[in-house]
Amino acid sequence: MIRKSKYWNFFYEKKSPPVYSSNFAKFILKSKFLDKNTQLFDLGCGNGRDTLFFLKKKFKCIGFDKSNTIIKKIKIKNPRNKNNFYARDFSKLKFDKLTKKNFSLYLRFSLHALQQKEENNFFKNIYKLKKLRFIFIETRTIFDHLYGKGVKVGTNAFYTDHYRRFADPEILKKKLEKKFKIVFFELGKNFAKYKNENPKVLRICCKKK
Repeated sequence: MIRKSKYWNFFYEKKSPPVYSSNFAKFILKSKFLDKNTQLFDLGCGNGRDTLFFLKKKFKCIGFDKSNTIIKKIKIKNPRNKNNFYARDFSKLKFDKLTKKNFSLYLRFSLHALQQKEENNFFKNIYKLKKLRFIFIETRTIFDHLYGKGVKVGTNAFYTDHYRRFADPEILKKKLEKKFKIVFFELGKNFAKYKNENPKVLRICCKKK
């Protein structure tokens, strides 16, 4: 099995993913949950398209991605925003040490990249964060058309050309409800269309209790 970071380094060296902002970023902007005085962390930012979108809208946003390759590319293409991107494994970040301000977390198509143990540790860490305000998630689920394809490598986890672990919406909801108030929860299509793909994905917006 190819290591996740190695796969994504290769992916970003050879391919050109969309540079326009995602529909999820636009949805979050319209939701009015964001506060321009609150730091936003884009976790698993990929090529930085949503981080750059929020920055252009005058929000304080920092993007983190495990791929050194893509972070280097972003910094070269966006020298004015080079200090807004870091090559880090977000599942291990100590968010309370990154800022003294209130902050929110944004995860688009990155939660399903975590193994179960990584996700458990991630939630265990964020449960304790006093300055955390919102968490915004868009993720693949067990209702996805790719679910079951490839080699099974864990509960709801499969490996094709790379690793994906598909979220069970109800289990994820219960996990979040331990410390968060869910203010938006919807499973559906037309959220993340890309070329011929229209996966059934989950969107969740939660406010820290």
